[in-house]
Amino acid sequence: MRLVLLALLGSAFAVTTLVLLPLPAAAGVLTVGSAGFGVAMLRSAARGLPTGARLRAIGLGAGALLTGLAGVASGISVVAAPDLKVDGVPLPAEISLVCVFLAAALYLPVLLRPQQRREPLARLRVGLDTVGVAACLMFPPWLVLFSAGERRGASVTAVLFGGAAIAVAVVSGVHAIRHRAALQWCGPGAALSLLGLTALTIAMDHPLESNAAIATVAASAALNASAAVLWWGSVRVNPDAGPLPPVGSEPAAGFPLFALPVLGCGLVVAYHLMTGGDLDASSIILATTALIAVAAREFVSAIVLRRQADHLADQGNRLRSLMFGSSDVAMVLDTAHAVRWQSPAAARHFGLSDQDVLGRPVTALVDPDQAEAVHEYLSERMSDAQEHTAGRPLPVRFRDGFGSWRETEWTAGGADPAEPGRTLVVHVRDVTEQLELEQALRQSAHLDPQTGLANRQGLIRAGDPMPGAGALIVLELGGLTAVADVHGTDVVELVVAEVARRLRTRVEGADVPARIGEARFAVLTHGGAVHAHVLASQLVTVLTTPYSAAGTDAHLSVWGGMADLTPDAGVEEVIRRAALALRAIRTGPPGAVEWYDEEMEERLLRRSTLEQDLPGAIGRNELELHYQPVVELPGRRPVGVEAVLCWRHPTHGRVPAVELLALAEDLGFLGDVRHWMLHRACRQLSGWRHQHEDLWLSVNVRPRELPDPVFQAALETAMATNLVPEAALVIEVAEHDLQDDPDHDLAGHLGRLRAQGMRTAVGNFGAGPTSLSRLRILPVDLLRIDREVFGQPAGAPRRLGAIMDVTVTLGRRLGMEIVAQGLMTDDDLETVEAAGCRFAQGDLLGRPLPAEHFEALLEQHRDRSHRS
Repeated sequence: MRLVLLALLGSAFAVTTLVLLPLPAAAGVLTVGSAGFGVAMLRSAARGLPTGARLRAIGLGAGALLTGLAGVASGISVVAAPDLKVDGVPLPAEISLVCVFLAAALYLPVLLRPQQRREPLARLRVGLDTVGVAACLMFPPWLVLFSAGERRGASVTAVLFGGAAIAVAVVSGVHAIRHRAALQWCGPGAALSLLGLTALTIAMDHPLESNAAIATVAASAALNASAAVLWWGSVRVNPDAGPLPPVGSEPAAGFPLFALPVLGCGLVVAYHLMTGGDLDASSIILATTALIAVAAREFVSAIVLRRQADHLADQGNRLRSLMFGSSDVAMVLDTAHAVRWQSPAAARHFGLSDQDVLGRPVTALVDPDQAEAVHEYLSERMSDAQEHTAGRPLPVRFRDGFGSWRETEWTAGGADPAEPGRTLVVHVRDVTEQLELEQALRQSAHLDPQTGLANRQGLIRAGDPMPGAGALIVLELGGLTAVADVHGTDVVELVVAEVARRLRTRVEGADVPARIGEARFAVLTHGGAVHAHVLASQLVTVLTTPYSAAGTDAHLSVWGGMADLTPDAGVEEVIRRAALALRAIRTGPPGAVEWYDEEMEERLLRRSTLEQDLPGAIGRNELELHYQPVVELPGRRPVGVEAVLCWRHPTHGRVPAVELLALAEDLGFLGDVRHWMLHRACRQLSGWRHQHEDLWLSVNVRPRELPDPVFQAALETAMATNLVPEAALVIEVAEHDLQDDPDHDLAGHLGRLRAQGMRTAVGNFGAGPTSLSRLRILPVDLLRIDREVFGQPAGAPRRLGAIMDVTVTLGRRLGMEIVAQGLMTDDDLETVEAAGCRFAQGDLLGRPLPAEHFEALLEQHRDRSHRS
């Protein structure tokens, strides 16, 4: 509604002006529309609303505003001062002429920005276009107005300068590369504005000419139209609406820039000559300049076109070589999916000639079972062909020219650029060898190359479809290293191959034998637990049978671990569980088979955790020594102390000495642990003996440690460093450890310790199978009787006291001091006292205590003895 109202008001203003004022004055006043567009452009630039460059909107807006004001001033001066002249030029013409210079100064700088990057020949062509267009624009008015008539300065200046400025504006718009969309509007708009100012200047400079009034009206209309074009191009058009042309290309190379100027010049010349006019020297110079510029421009264009043709030919040759050398076959299909063209690779790779393919539906060449799917795929891609997207590849069985089936992948590459919307380009790639290779790689990735059995990945793949149905047997072979050392690796390979053969012959058809390690095999069976256990026992028996290879016999040991397939565990987890069961029995005798259970895993995880943490336990101060008193029964006085080692693990809590020492021995850290224990215990004993001179310390050791030079050095160093006399130290060996000395070397080692002044002891006597004859030959000073000998369970006969009497009597006759070990109740105390035992130890008399607590206990008894 607002636009309609403005149009009505503008029309009313134009009619009123044309009625009330002379035609030249009315034409000048009506250029106020250009000023209105100029104000609109300046307001948009001030608000930051232009789509394009803000500086361009300011320059073009100022030029349009100035043009409109100059036109209005010229029109007013026609009425107000018709006879006033400035240096011989009528005032209206002078105003318009000055505006030509000012408008050009505002238009041209903003039209020449941003700088257009061109090659030298392209710049030369732009210059020739500018010269040619300028000459063509100057020639008609010069021929008509100045060749035979009066040459007025304002008109000559307007023609020469205006023609040059118009040419620059037109060429900048036509040849724009950057901001092309906007400059294609702004360049011609500025040229039309300058053309209108030039025409207005000439008309005002020749007011008496018959066509001067009409020329002013045409110039006014041109100025208003040009302002509208300038507003649209600078405010509303996106400068780079389309993609930038490639580097080196010229978008306006084919634009008929000289068509209208040359045609106009020809018509003017013909009219002038027909009316009896002639050509003066200036007109001939302008015409010659235009012709030379056009000829030179065409020559440069021919050079550029030749270069582009050579470039296209080179690109075509490259494309042709790529098409001939490509392993993919390209086909162009029509809307009915018939083949219209195929690349030369079709004959080379598929043996398909053009006669076999062209004009036939491409679905006739595919597997009939896939024809419908191929048709749907091609139809879908045909509808999306304008998007130029490759889409997903489609696997297709394709029949070649020899009648064989090939595995291919089809990819739609969009439409043929020559016929968009009616064609589809399809690329066909032969992937037969690739699929065969992938299948071979998959097969090799799931088979053991030496035995042909499934490997670990193959076993996992075989077990995935059968969760919760069956069991897994893992078998480990022992002795392969020994066979390799004695008979060589060739025999080992033969033995392993024989193992695989025996597994195949023993398992049922649905079971899966596999090799999952160098010496580890597995069988995935579909049977239940009973069947799996029977099968595992049979396999262990079969695999332990001697192997005859290369003229020799090889013997292997076999262990078996088993685990159920459960829905909550994958095959990897089941393999791990079976391996844990195997690990649990691996240290036992060969031929054993064990099922996995959670308690077993907890024990093994505890063992693994302790193995990992033990090497740093001493550095982390996690080892502790507690001291349990050995009491003289008549006075309840502590006369000795036993060093009790333990490990305070941050996760598993207290680890007892038996477990700790066995673990340290297995890991090779027993020497470090014993060194720490001896030095810590001897340092404590040295401090206590300052107040309790007869206190002795008992240390429990393993028989295998006694001959070890490291242990002997640690013992001597600990006693020497802490000034502990030899007689204050008791080296104790537990009765169950006596079985580790089958060659009876223990007597010699204990005798050596006694020769050095230390005392020896046997602990936990009565809890093991030690014979009395063995006890008789051991050089022992203290015999520590286990509670198994004197303990009184509820309801037990009193014969245990008699056994204790015999044991005490026997020990004394062998020259040993007797210590009752492990007293727990008052009945235990009564029994050992009745047997005449002098020394006792146990929780009833005192639990193992930290060093400071035991020291307080010693002080308590010392104070009691002083009071008594």
